[in-house]
Amino acid sequence: MSLRNIVTHPLVLRRLEVLEVSDLTPRMRRVTFGGDELGPFERAGMSFGAFHSPGFDDHVKAIFAASSELQRVLPIQLEHGIEWTESPARITRDYTPRMVDGAAGTFALDFVMHGHGPASDWARRAVVGEPLWVVGPKSSLVLPEGLDSVVLAGDETALPAIGRFLEERPVSAAASIVITTSSPEARQKLALSDGDRIEWVIADPADPEPLLAAVRRAVPGVGSWFLWAAGESRALLPLRRAARREWNLPPERTSITGYWHVEKERSGVALPEVPSPAAWFVVRAALATGLLDDVADHAGTTVEECAVRLTISASAIAAMMPMLAHHGLVNEESGALRVGAPAEVLLADEHAREAYVGVEANALLSLTTLPEALSRGTSPWFSAHGETFVSQSAYDAELHEERQDEASVLRFVGRGVFDDAAWVGASRTLLVGPGAEEMRALAAESGVRAELIAAEQCERDAIVGVSGCDVGVLALALRDATDAEASALFGDLRGVVERLIVVEPVRADALGPRAVEEPIRAFALNGAGVRDAARITELAEARGWRWTRSLALGWGIEALVLER
Repeated sequence: MSLRNIVTHPLVLRRLEVLEVSDLTPRMRRVTFGGDELGPFERAGMSFGAFHSPGFDDHVKAIFAASSELQRVLPIQLEHGIEWTESPARITRDYTPRMVDGAAGTFALDFVMHGHGPASDWARRAVVGEPLWVVGPKSSLVLPEGLDSVVLAGDETALPAIGRFLEERPVSAAASIVITTSSPEARQKLALSDGDRIEWVIADPADPEPLLAAVRRAVPGVGSWFLWAAGESRALLPLRRAARREWNLPPERTSITGYWHVEKERSGVALPEVPSPAAWFVVRAALATGLLDDVADHAGTTVEECAVRLTISASAIAAMMPMLAHHGLVNEESGALRVGAPAEVLLADEHAREAYVGVEANALLSLTTLPEALSRGTSPWFSAHGETFVSQSAYDAELHEERQDEASVLRFVGRGVFDDAAWVGASRTLLVGPGAEEMRALAAESGVRAELIAAEQCERDAIVGVSGCDVGVLALALRDATDAEASALFGDLRGVVERLIVVEPVRADALGPRAVEEPIRAFALNGAGVRDAARITELAEARGWRWTRSLALGWGIEALVLER
């Protein structure tokens, strides 16, 4: 589960119109929007609520395209979410609502105007009446209680969120603000309160050192504090590392978000594409053994010194170095080692690490048995481990936690399940699968009065002793299950519940960064890939269930309603 506290909002596609354009500084333009779809509205027979953005760092996804391409790039609006379709012409950018006036039915976005890009170019030519389509916000950050102070840091792109924080004050704690900008013209008058302090740092916003040095000056020596930062992705990497290793801040007291990226031509740096399995294994080992962390902690160290600290053979480290150097992860000059920019990304970003270590990497490792799995008709995970992923996750804490964490997607799309007629008259409900607790929370928010019984596992023994339920919900319980496990679960539930709602991804989310990889990644775990609605229905009907309807929830996830 995510350790940061968030509240989610229905995902709605809205058409806005420009009401006013004004320049706050020579480098920042404010565009104020209105329109019927900022309030409650109807589209295609569906009703949607008014625009809602309670968090200071909320973001909406603005969609940019030529007018001739607009209808092809817009997502499909569902009753309780959206579905992104494949569209190479689509350009999206995330922006923080700077000012929200619900009574007036307006909100504003602030655009940084130096340089060129699809968003800033649009803002340059924006005139009253100009349309803009946006989606979101999908969630809002809730700051922890009992904070003594808050540190807010970033470059000009962070100013809208920082300015909104200072005006709305989601917590009463004093704020220390650090803003890096390449020009004094970017300075704005901000709503500082007694006890606040601010430092404007004139420096290249893509240079991480001035930002880190200024934040070090700003952090409080004592007390409970929260670090919020946003800006250029690579410039935030040392800050991420300092938050974890220098200040020992737990995840629930940090929010560090890369808002933009330096163009590749300028930086010459990107995470390496590693076509060779040998390179992937070397990077994995360098992370798992702590080699990259050690070099980052001891800049200028030698292979021999690393070997002593890590109790690893110096010859083994030396054998890895050419591959690490080739991909820019470690630089060696006269025997002195330093990490490169790609290593900084891996060390600072937990999501980047997951491609090499942890459950995600283990799933990829199981693909080394893909030929054997295909021949035997098993999942690669079973071929590699001798048991299925679902059965192993019943006792493996790391796998269990990973499945729960991935199920957090339901908090964004699952609310629509509880508007279905299946809940009419329901008094006792069984929730099964890694998303059971997420669905329990959504049921409570939706006013479901039925008794809720949650079983996080989808193993057969999780429902032993349960009976007399009106409705059962399989909350991502089939995603990692083999066909045999899914079939057995359908069979067992037939004697427990009268109606069954199966919540599952039935296709890859087209907006996802790895949509093309999703089928083989799913196959590695379940031996079936991403099951579409027809395949899930086929498995259910073989065990005595009848499909009645499907509810599109968004992001490739559907709810299939079955009757005994």
